[in-house]
Amino acid sequence: CDVSSGINAEYGVSIDEVSIEHDFVGIKNMTEKEQGMRGWTLTKVSGDETLEYKFPSKASIGPGQMIKVFSGNSGATHNPPLNLVFKKLDSWANSVDLEIRLKNSEGEVVSTYKAKAESSTEYLEEGDQRACSVM
Repeated sequence: CDVSSGINAEYGVSIDEVSIEHDFVGIKNMTEKEQGMRGWTLTKVSGDETLEYKFPSKASIGPGQMIKVFSGNSGATHNPPLNLVFKKLDSWANSVDLEIRLKNSEGEVVSTYKAKAESSTEYLEEGDQRACSVM
């Protein structure tokens, strides 16, 4: 699949990993200070469908740490502060066109992830060297 990502370096927090196999999006703090996530959102845009996850008010990411936001069907356990579950979302990758946006508490997009697959099942093929991830 074709993948592109964008990061606003001003914030030091970005979408660092999208795991199709384990059905999560990883948000990483690349600064040396803790980042509170109150008011931040993670949005999945897929065709005409938009689903928004609001981080819990007490959520924060320590320096160099990553929060993983799993889909509701991933089988993951909600285990704050670093493993969160987006219960309303069936899967991060169930469409041909996928866009994920991380917005800060001011509503500014600080990081984006975009992927386009040949089919909605391309993301799920095991061992596919073209698996979608952000590096």
